[in-house]
Amino acid sequence: MRWLWAFISLLSVTLAATIRGRLDLGPQLNMTGATVSRVHFRLHQIGDYYNKDGYSSETRLDDLNGNFQFDKIPLNPGINATTHFVMYSNSMDFNLKPNRILITFTNLDEQGTEYDIKAYRNVFGKEFFPSPDILYPEQLEQIDVNPYITITPINAAPMRVYYQQRNKGILQSGPLARLFDTRWKQAGVITLVSLVVFPILLEKLDPETAKAVKQEQQKRQRLKYAVKEE
Repeated sequence: MRWLWAFISLLSVTLAATIRGRLDLGPQLNMTGATVSRVHFRLHQIGDYYNKDGYSSETRLDDLNGNFQFDKIPLNPGINATTHFVMYSNSMDFNLKPNRILITFTNLDEQGTEYDIKAYRNVFGKEFFPSPDILYPEQLEQIDVNPYITITPINAAPMRVYYQQRNKGILQSGPLARLFDTRWKQAGVITLVSLVVFPILLEKLDPETAKAVKQEQQKRQRLKYAVKEE
């Protein structure tokens, strides 16, 4: 029995495959060293597998052309045996698609040198692979794997907001905010504030001039009322 398990373990190590992929940013975006450092891909084995914990690995871009690959991926032993994996794409700069890819290997010989590989687009919230007990399972969208699996960006990732203001200020909402929603209202408020503040500042900075201004205003008021009385 031990020899059997040793043989199976040897097969699980010998039967190894490779997954190749490429991140294609298109003509509008340039691949830089910073972009390479902020993109990574994760691969996890799902379903039935002979290894105790299943295969799990992470890789990054190999070059500025966007190439990446997973090497020495263990396959279940036996002809026509299938091995399933799920690959996730992650980037700090872009939202990538497909974000989750289901990959299946089917052995074409006992040695594991020949195998058939297929990849399917999948979205969160759905099963990895339909259950064989389902009569009419949902068909997964198959994607090309030769010469590599292509990953593309949807758009630039939105800026992450680490601080969110829950209560807006009185100048952003409410009656006072309406006084500042147009330029002419802002100009009127500034003028009004200047008329109120200027005499106060003048009195603080130059009391003599402020006193003279007040006397002049009082003189004009007396002359005004004197004319009305006549």
